[in-house]
Amino acid sequence: MTVTTTESEATAKSAEPVTPGETRQSRREQTGQAAIELDRALRAAGLNALSPIPMGSERPGYIELNDIHANTALELARLIRKAMKSAFKTAEALSSAFRAHGLDMPDPAVYGGKIHLGDISLATADRLACLLGAPPQRDSPLDLTEWPEGQQVLDRLSYAFKAATRGGFLDLYFHPDCLRCNKEAEMTLGDLNVPTAHRFVTALQFGA
Repeated sequence: MTVTTTESEATAKSAEPVTPGETRQSRREQTGQAAIELDRALRAAGLNALSPIPMGSERPGYIELNDIHANTALELARLIRKAMKSAFKTAEALSSAFRAHGLDMPDPAVYGGKIHLGDISLATADRLACLLGAPPQRDSPLDLTEWPEGQQVLDRLSYAFKAATRGGFLDLYFHPDCLRCNKEAEMTLGDLNVPTAHRFVTALQFGA
């Protein structure tokens, strides 16, 4: 397999252009050094079956890894998970906190080094805002699927989250009820970095 930064780069037919101030020689040297560093890390981890090799003039800037046995792949996955232990523990703690409060929320997942939260109903978003310290909505029943009320829930949750997590930022996206696609209104919660997610856990466990 080939180590690349994006899928489009992996499938590109031609090599990347040399950036200003960079020569083909310097790129070869940087790629070679990167391969050496990766090789050292793999040897230190006991993954001797993996051999990073610079691809040379055919794909300057890229490193190729040989085919590996399934056992080596499992060990590599274990080491990556170990390095990301804090992220996985925080995701598990968030899931436990959601269950403890009876919140109907998907299990948080680790993706790209961040905690992925997913989509929730407007009623759940409103309840989460209250748990994080937002004042309750007025007594009269509100149709949270309507745009003004849904946007109000988004604002309440955004402010409450920021206060409860001491300045943490959470991207929120309101999706109104869609009759054409037969989907109820919902809210998408953006991904969180691990420190912010940890403060989110604390706020839910001990109160905002």
